[in-house]
Amino acid sequence: MKTDRFPYEASRWSPGQPEQAKRWNDELEMMGALNVRARLAQTDAGSAGSVIIGTADMTVGFAQEWLAWHDRKQAAEAKRPKKHWLDWAGWIVAVISLYFTARTVLFQRDDIRVVVDGALAIRSDKGDLLLDQDQQFTFINSGNRAAVITEIYGELVLVTDPKTGCDGRFAKSIVFNPTQIVVKPGDILPVHANVVQRYPWVKDGSGLRFRRSKEEQNDSYIVCLQLYVTTPDSTSIRWVQKLYSVPAKGDQSPDAPDKSPPPLNVIQQTHWGFS
Repeated sequence: MKTDRFPYEASRWSPGQPEQAKRWNDELEMMGALNVRARLAQTDAGSAGSVIIGTADMTVGFAQEWLAWHDRKQAAEAKRPKKHWLDWAGWIVAVISLYFTARTVLFQRDDIRVVVDGALAIRSDKGDLLLDQDQQFTFINSGNRAAVITEIYGELVLVTDPKTGCDGRFAKSIVFNPTQIVVKPGDILPVHANVVQRYPWVKDGSGLRFRRSKEEQNDSYIVCLQLYVTTPDSTSIRWVQKLYSVPAKGDQSPDAPDKSPPPLNVIQQTHWGFS
């Protein structure tokens, strides 16, 4: 049976008198384990011999048994808080895991962004417009579901009035090689896409050229990016974004493409339910 005190009555080195054994025990408790250990280290007597600890003259064996019991008790108490802490740590890990599992199961979040970073940069050259054939985009999926980028398009939209946007009537397409891109949850995916040589673009070295007539050199344009994105519970979503303006010959663009732009938000939506 476990006890919170030293069972002095059962000690083999007890004097056979419970009251005397209790006095020995009380004296050892008052002296403390550190002093008892030091006192025992000073005697050469065997377990049956006697030693004076504090004001009591007792058998060495009794003091040794008390010290061993005290050491075992202290070791057991030292383990108890550690086990208690590990129990709490286990509960914390379980709760955190449950939280993230619940978020994944209950909250279906689509969060797709694209970094353009100078892609579709059209530059003027002797009245013509030049475009690199090799283009790069970076797609970021901060949601918890995969998405597929099914199509990427660019458009060079003729500005016919100050309100002209990406839905303008007069647009020249910038078509990329057909490709489907799967962006997994947590992915940051760089994608290389080649512009297809198609009217009005003609091959010019490593790029493409739009040869403009003298009348066309006075035209202004806006450059738009168009994506088609498919999520697990939707048909293809069309996303269109103006990137910058291409002014008439000799003018400076007020919103030239930025070399370190922030990501553009394509889809941000949250659903309840299960995949």
